[in-house]
Amino acid sequence: MKTSTIKKLVLTLLFSASFFSLNANDKFVASNNQNLAVEYTLENSSKEIDKAFFQFTKDIEKIGFFVNDAHHNVQNVYEKKVGETSLSQLSFSSLINDDKARKLFNIDPRLGGFTPFNLVIYRRKSDNKSVITHITPEAALDILQIRDNHLREKFIEMFKPMDELIEKTFNVKKTYTKIHGFAKQSMMNYEITFEKPEDIDDFFDEFQEELEAPFEKKGYIIAGFYDMKYSFNTEKDELPNFEKYIVWSLCHISFSYTIFDGKEPLPQAAIFAPCSMYAYIKKGENKIVIGMPTLSAWAASLNITQKDKLQKIKQLDSEITNILIELGGVKVENTNPLQK
Repeated sequence: MKTSTIKKLVLTLLFSASFFSLNANDKFVASNNQNLAVEYTLENSSKEIDKAFFQFTKDIEKIGFFVNDAHHNVQNVYEKKVGETSLSQLSFSSLINDDKARKLFNIDPRLGGFTPFNLVIYRRKSDNKSVITHITPEAALDILQIRDNHLREKFIEMFKPMDELIEKTFNVKKTYTKIHGFAKQSMMNYEITFEKPEDIDDFFDEFQEELEAPFEKKGYIIAGFYDMKYSFNTEKDELPNFEKYIVWSLCHISFSYTIFDGKEPLPQAAIFAPCSMYAYIKKGENKIVIGMPTLSAWAASLNITQKDKLQKIKQLDSEITNILIELGGVKVENTNPLQK
């Protein structure tokens, strides 16, 4: 074996061991699911496929899925910001079936880590094949470490009509991206206590501004925002036991370019982007609960080994946790708070 190859292997192992480990979590036993994402590949693709896909994300309202935030042609942003791109298409559509998903939050609110979830389309210039992909619900539940069988069954069932409609609408080849393992810490969970305010709405509005400001200073973009309690798609309040529940979509351009594009691009990792960070207040409590999947979870599940990608992942995991700590966040275990 060449010396350079040995050095690369050692460096990869050091980076890997520093912040993620396959199957290292001894508190949660993942399901037997082996599929991280479902991929629908369209051969001989053209830009007409993009138009059809964007229309599809609107048409699926008929089966209860709504686009929360759409980010089309992200590759154009890369080309403008960086000067080059290896992709001819990369688009995210954050989707939610809030009629079905929000009911499940009353069983385990950690679902906000992948609700909304991202339906992605990407195409490399090198092969000109379009791929429509999303995380499997089984993998999402395992990363969130949710074990409730009833919830898992309902959440998994929710995805089936969407997948059936994709296969019906497009002439696709269906394959799966395999999951390689789980991070030692697949979730970051924090709590911020506060004194009872006169007006909870005003208090939470101020908190949102305090949280968003340091992220924006670090180059993050608030790429989306969803009020889980007061959905604009459904009038009924499905979360009566929560004072507030919102989900931010966090994006970081240089990070996403490094992972999805650039050297040795991994556009399939876009199933995780933008990152979903949730925050809620349960009625009768004086604490804000915050959670999101770690970026290390990306690395473990996709077996990312490239030095530049691992550096960016470690950087963002550190930055995000430091921001939450500076806001008064105290790290807590990743458990279902409704079962305490």
